[in-house]
Amino acid sequence: MRQAIAERRAGLVTYGITPPKKSFDAARRRDVAARQCERIAGLPVDGVVIYDLQDESTRTDAARPFPFMETVDSVEYGFDDLGALRLPKVVYRCVAPRELGELRAGLARVQAEGGLTVLVGAAARTQPARTKLPEAYALCRDELPQLPLGGVAIAERHEARGGEERRLLDKVAAGCSFFVSQAVYSPAASKDLLSDLYYRCEETGRAVPPMLVTLSPCGSLKTLEFLRWLGISVPRWLENELLHAHDILQTSIELCCEVFSDLLDFARAKDIPLGCNVESVSLKKEEIEASVELVRRVARLLGREVPPAA
Repeated sequence: MRQAIAERRAGLVTYGITPPKKSFDAARRRDVAARQCERIAGLPVDGVVIYDLQDESTRTDAARPFPFMETVDSVEYGFDDLGALRLPKVVYRCVAPRELGELRAGLARVQAEGGLTVLVGAAARTQPARTKLPEAYALCRDELPQLPLGGVAIAERHEARGGEERRLLDKVAAGCSFFVSQAVYSPAASKDLLSDLYYRCEETGRAVPPMLVTLSPCGSLKTLEFLRWLGISVPRWLENELLHAHDILQTSIELCCEVFSDLLDFARAKDIPLGCNVESVSLKKEEIEASVELVRRVARLLGREVPPAA
């Protein structure tokens, strides 16, 4: 996966997961890891994304639909608990809650293990930050030059106030070589961002960096509410389709595929190296199975050979 990103290859597919809750005992944690290893090993993916959650309550005054639960450290989980999973690990690191020394130690292990990282800044300007994103980029540039850096792309931020394409290219200048989007339900907002990024790169003689579009199955109205709480743009027409669906989970899979197909056609016409990151962030069996189905369907859209389902 490192080489594919360095060569700006299109069509990468990753599977995004959250580590188990920190409150889980050792036996339950091992069980979760074993199940994830078994499931992911059978998927047509190039790597596994391991999220690092932080409390985003400072970003909005609205009540969080689901309570925030602290999870196992993403580096520890990726390389200890999921050590048997022989796939590249893309490990998220939230920099604001960590002192620079702690951040350095975690990222040094990611580099030593052959992984990649996505650095995430503070959830809001009001959030206290022990380490700021520019400091984290400088750390990687000066001390961990072999560690591939990724950033987060947020089409909704571009839609609200513009300039996201400039922010992405500033991150490229700071060392980022690829980006992973926030979950996408609005193809229009994402196409606006991709278009502005493409023409900004064309104007300045730069190559468009690889972009992984995140898709996230939605299995309930409360999950839909949570997507909105996270700041994810859900167009009215799409929300109506989910609200009136006989099977909201299956409908969300169909809509995710339509969104990705639309973005894929748009990106191919401009030679933008687009791939996909499918999230599985629910503990519900049916939503986990939906994420597996979505990975397989995305892989087919990308023209990849998909082995028969187990």
